[in-house]
Amino acid sequence: MKRLRRIGLVCSSLLLVLATGLAIPGAASANRVDVRVDGYVFEPGSAVALEIVAADGAACFGDSLLIEQVELADEAGHLIAVVPYDSVAYADGWLGVVMLRSGDGSNLEPGIYELRVATSGGTFIAGLRVVSSIEFASLPRFVPGFPACNQALRLYRLFTEMDRGLRANLRLSDRMMVLLAGNPTTGYSWTNPLLYEYAPLRELQEMEYRADSTLLGAGGFFIYRYWAMDTGSQEFRYEYRRSWEKDVDPLQSVGFTVDVH
Repeated sequence: MKRLRRIGLVCSSLLLVLATGLAIPGAASANRVDVRVDGYVFEPGSAVALEIVAADGAACFGDSLLIEQVELADEAGHLIAVVPYDSVAYADGWLGVVMLRSGDGSNLEPGIYELRVATSGGTFIAGLRVVSSIEFASLPRFVPGFPACNQALRLYRLFTEMDRGLRANLRLSDRMMVLLAGNPTTGYSWTNPLLYEYAPLRELQEMEYRADSTLLGAGGFFIYRYWAMDTGSQEFRYEYRRSWEKDVDPLQSVGFTVDVH
């Protein structure tokens, strides 16, 4: 059983969709709550980003929720990969990354899987299906449902520098995240220079930067979050450059295309 690779962010650091994505709490013990959400779909080999965010449901969880372990399991519940968090990792500001791959590094076969995030207050479970790229055109949109608790697990299709030239698929209402390593103390930052007359994917919030540590001059990650609001194709291009070097080629560039069905 392989260990999932961590990405160092702040605290060290995948069903043909018939489900609505409704979160259902169930008491695992007197002090712990399990919350499940279904309906996620990803292509084989996708990278998935996970966040725990504030929600408008009942107060199931208290403050200072801690991440204990992240697991990827198959339909029968057998663990494919697991990473324990030995150091303190608060859910507030935590960002996890999971590759939908088997222990030997190969892409997961199409089928049903679970992602589980065990915390000090209970377990967040995301039911997902891995499907081939050609199946996306026949899938219904993702319907997130209503949160049952005051904290909810959110999943994104993740893109990084490793996805240069990729053409990927999303459904209506899917979320997407772009995660790019950089260090603004050097004067460089990531920007998206493309202007869109029409964009099927809309930014959920302004670009966020998170340092990898509290050390002066430490690097980190530039984070872009998107929501698929309409069908169509959209090209993405990001450039790593200094803002005052207008006539100089970027130090790095990353480009890919997303088709929303």
